[in-house]
Amino acid sequence: MPVEFQEYKRKRKPINSQHKFPLIRLVLLTLAAFLAYWSGLASKIANALPLPGNEEETIGSWDSRCKLNGGTPFALQHGLAQCSWIVEDSVPLTRLPNPFLRYVASLRKGAKSKLHWVAPVEDFYNAVLVMHEDSIPNVYFRYMKEDSSFVWVSKNSGCKFPGVCPRLPLSWSALPIDDGFDFEGQESLLAMDVFLGIGEAPIYPVLSGRVLETGRDSSGFFVEIDHGYNVTSRTSGMGIQGDSLSVGDPVDMNTVLGRLSPKDKAAFFLSVRLNGQFVRWTDFYASTHPVLPDSILAFEKMIGF
Repeated sequence: MPVEFQEYKRKRKPINSQHKFPLIRLVLLTLAAFLAYWSGLASKIANALPLPGNEEETIGSWDSRCKLNGGTPFALQHGLAQCSWIVEDSVPLTRLPNPFLRYVASLRKGAKSKLHWVAPVEDFYNAVLVMHEDSIPNVYFRYMKEDSSFVWVSKNSGCKFPGVCPRLPLSWSALPIDDGFDFEGQESLLAMDVFLGIGEAPIYPVLSGRVLETGRDSSGFFVEIDHGYNVTSRTSGMGIQGDSLSVGDPVDMNTVLGRLSPKDKAAFFLSVRLNGQFVRWTDFYASTHPVLPDSILAFEKMIGF
């Protein structure tokens, strides 16, 4: 009897639908993780965990902040406190906590000076006053203007600091110019300002600098000066020439450039140029003196200085 052989076929296990690859759930899980990251939820959870670096920052006191920056703290009135340093070559300026402080300290002329930082007790970095006790004590106020911006003002000069600090070319001899004053050559006033003073009064530079040109033109004697900071000035219409000035000579703000004509009332002209462009004296002076003297006095009284 013939024997029949059949090929052996392994039985297959029935497929369980519950063990299929969970593609939909994986997509949903990935989407949920992305949304959590995008919304910042993951960061919030990580920050809430007791991990290294998640400790709550401790706000230091005035004394601790001052000592941390190498200073000596002092208590003041009116809710203010002071941090002071001895400035000398052996101590790096990088320890000072503010760029303005470092700049002021860099102006030291003697071997050693003192630097004082005054601010509200609750806000160490929001100073109201800086004092530098060098060969000449200098005091700077951090004053808030009407537009809510802040500016450092030198108490000694009333000027914005740092920057140029011009003075009036006529001191005690200046006279007001009324509407009835007769100007010759009205068109020239488009490029210069006119000043009126007592005859033969001295005329000074508005800033220190170096003489560019000197001579005489149709209006009288003139001197042109380069003051640096891209500022030049030309003083003309002087009746009497000053001490012998030559091109290249340095001048300071006490140098007499010339004198007014020998009259009861005499005028001269001043042209100030900033970056090569004529600028009115009133605008130039106001930009360098942003705070009125009365406002500075009121600010001193407010902080009890």
